Amino acid sequence: MEQHGFDTVNLIGSSSLGAMLTAEQQQYWKERGEYEELIQFMIEKAEDPTILGISSHLLYIGTKK
Repeated sequence: MEQHGFDTVNLIGSSSLGAMLTAEQQQYWKERGEYEELIQFMIEKAEDPTILGISSHLLYIGTKK
């Protein structure tokens, strides 16, 4: 995108780790009372370049030069 006049701010996998969890797995974390921590972990990992490839959708965030 830089060649088109943008500075990259971030590239985020919008459906990476969360898409891999089944409903049963999500329910497990809810019952343990740790679902919010799981969500926070997935948000933090959304920016990890080593796992962007498992996301079915990417979100590019940039600013116009």
